[in-house]
Amino acid sequence: MVNKISTSVFLNPHINKEGKSKLYIQVLIDRKTKRYPLEIFIYPKDFCRKTKKVKGADKDRINRIILREINRINDIYLELRELGEPINFETFENKYFDKAQVSLRDIIKLHCEKLPYSRFLRYSTLENKLKALFGDDITINEINLTKIQEFDRSLKGLANNTVWDNHKDLKALINTAIRLGLYKHENPYKNFKTKYVQTMRTFLTADELALIEEKVDTFPDVVKKIANVFLFQCYTGLRYSDVAALKWENIRNNFIIIQTEKTNEIVNIPIVNKAQAILDKQTNSNDKIFSIPSNQKYNHYLKLVALYAGIDKNLTSHVARHTFATISIELGIPIEIISKLLGHKDLSTTKIYTKILNPVLSEYMKKWDK
Repeated sequence: MVNKISTSVFLNPHINKEGKSKLYIQVLIDRKTKRYPLEIFIYPKDFCRKTKKVKGADKDRINRIILREINRINDIYLELRELGEPINFETFENKYFDKAQVSLRDIIKLHCEKLPYSRFLRYSTLENKLKALFGDDITINEINLTKIQEFDRSLKGLANNTVWDNHKDLKALINTAIRLGLYKHENPYKNFKTKYVQTMRTFLTADELALIEEKVDTFPDVVKKIANVFLFQCYTGLRYSDVAALKWENIRNNFIIIQTEKTNEIVNIPIVNKAQAILDKQTNSNDKIFSIPSNQKYNHYLKLVALYAGIDKNLTSHVARHTFATISIELGIPIEIISKLLGHKDLSTTKIYTKILNPVLSEYMKKWDK
């Protein structure tokens, strides 16, 4: 019996911070299903689950793209049948992805299938760097050891861990291509190593945090507004992306319940009294709790917060999260609980903060010598 290939359109239930979901072509072969992402995001209300078609202002263009993709899959099925080849996902994907010509964008779409939209944007930034260096038509199979070394040289001047991050992302794409059988070489990263250097993370001590709390009402209005968001981050451990997307519907029974943008983890954060006091001051008429600028502008205003508070540290949105973790450890909250509150997938990530505290503890112990 010859297997058939059936197709349908699938809308990912995950909604990004813009309120949109990703469209996929769903393929069924021999009672097994795989989904192949389209580079299309739509509002869920614009998808008809009965007809599997898109509604809304851009419906004609999007439905044409979907139809073209379905027709291509049907053509592959007819070709396999005419050639007498077995019809399974291996033979289908050999045709669907021309291994020699698999683009970076194809691999990024496959790699980011179950990741938040923010990660897709991150890999798209990497794609732009590689295209600027090697040309717009660069394919995943053209990225060999020589090109990785050239890419590394192009990153010269950046911080060590920024270079490491770039290589980590490129290595992840190559690993995905290898796993899917779309990369025809040995993994070039076997012969190219980068090293992550553990750096001291900036955080506020309890005394420094108290300085902001005491002086915040004396700050100019725009700085005070940013300072309150920063304090809220310090009390909850939320990342910038999550506090910027936070809605009133995420507040339930004195808990913040949110799916994090970065890791897609569901976190449940108890709202302490200080955090509740900040929530009580918010008067936004829309569904988002805080109205804050871009991360870059937010960090700019945080420099003013440090200036007005008299704190000699470079404040950023990350500092709030680090402050939450380190003060929580000082308060004796178990590391496993802190890890869950931060939405860390790996406990070792949270344990970094115990190392950060060692120099601070040493400073406190010096008081014995006075």
